[in-house]
Formats: sequence, structure tokens, C-alpha cells
Amino acid sequence: MTAPRKPAAFRIEPEAPPRQAAPEPRNIQADTQRKPRAMKTHVAMVIPAKVDVFDEPDIIAAEPPPAVAPRKRSLLGSIFFGAFGVLVSLAVGLWTDQLIRDLFARAEWLGWLAAGMAAIAVLALVVILIREFLAIARLAEVEKLQKRALDAIARDDPKAARSVVDELSAFVSAKPETAAGRRALAELRGEIIDGGNLVRLAEAEILGPLDARAKVMILEAAKRVSLVTAVSPRALVDVAYV
Repeated sequence: MTAPRKPAAFRIEPEAPPRQAAPEPRNIQADTQRKPRAMKTHVAMVIPAKVDVFDEPDIIAAEPPPAVAPRKRSLLGSIFFGAFGVLVSLAVGLWTDQLIRDLFARAEWLGWLAAGMAAIAVLALVVILIREFLAIARLAEVEKLQKRALDAIARDDPKAARSVVDELSAFVSAKPETAAGRRALAELRGEIIDGGNLVRLAEAEILGPLDARAKVMILEAAKRVSLVTAVSPRALVDVAYV
């Protein structure tokens, strides 16, 4: 029978990590010069766009947004400004009459000169009012023509489109900027069958120069307004105050 063994301490060595095999050298030339492969040409992936312009309605034929009703004026304010305008007109008339009488009393030729100037002023005012009324009538005619053009585009009616184009050409015949567009439209008129395309072509050829001229006029007006605002005494006072 053996005697019991006394306890003893043992030292445990850590295990060595396994050695990794060295990577095999890659053949770079073999990777770059791979064998050609046949691609399937009949397979294509199409990613649809978020907004398809062909599915969007035509902007020209689309209905305009509803008009916002103008703010209703105060009845008392209208009465006040109307009465004040009548009083100012009477005051100007009485002042002119008294001025002419005084000039006649001083010298007859001065009275006739003042009367002639007053008649010229009244005549100029009448001409200005007539021009304004004619301009308003032309605006109403343009609005009717626009509605007819939109209707011709919506129905794609060649007959209605030709009628609208003829009326538009006659309407702007007095403007030399539209001569080239009207001539080009007359040359291409027989080649266009669709009514909508005919109206769009007329808009581009005839109204294009007028739109460019309107943009130039707006820019010039904006420059004048900015210049007047910059040199006005109020602007100088604001700058001095700041």
C-alpha cells in the first residue's frame, strides 16, 4: 500500500498560438487579364423616376388656379375719396376760371393764352382717358383670345387653332418685332396638323420677341426704381440715422 502524496504546485505554461500559413502570392497579371465573358444584352434594369414628365398634365392646357377675390373696400372710404375728388376738381376748375378772368382783366392776350392752355390741357386729358379705355378693351380681347387658345389646345382642334393664330397675327401685326415670327409661322402653317402644336408654335414665334422686350422693360424699370430709392432724401435720412 502506497503512502498518500503530498500536495505540490505545478506551473502551467500558456499555449502558443497556432501559426498561420503564409498567404500565397496573387498573380496580379492574371487578375487584371481575366477572360472575356458574354453579357446578356436583352436584360436591362430600368429604374423609374420619381416624377414622370410624360405623365404630368400639359401646363398650357391645365386649368389656372382659382382667382383670389379682391379685398372688399370700405363703403365709407369710397364715399370719402369720391367726395374729396369732386371737391378737388371743383377747386381746380374755380382756380382756373379765376386765373383766366384775372389775366383777361390785366391783358387780353394773356387771357386768351391762358384759355388756350386750359383747352389744350383738357384735350390732353380726354385723349389720355380714351387711350386708357382702349387699353382696357384690348386687355379684355387678349383674355378672350387666351381662353380660345386654351380651348383649342385642350380639344386639339386644328380649325379653332388656325382661327386663333390668324386672330393673334392680326392683333400684333402693328408691332415690327413680330414680323419674323409671323413670316416663319406662315411658312410652316401647312406642315402642322395638330391644333395644339400650332398654337404652341405661334406662341413661341410671335409672342417670344414681345416676352423678351417685356423682360427688358421690367429690368429697366427695376433699375430706375432702385436708383430713385438710393438717391431719395428719405434713404439719405435713413442712412444718416443709422
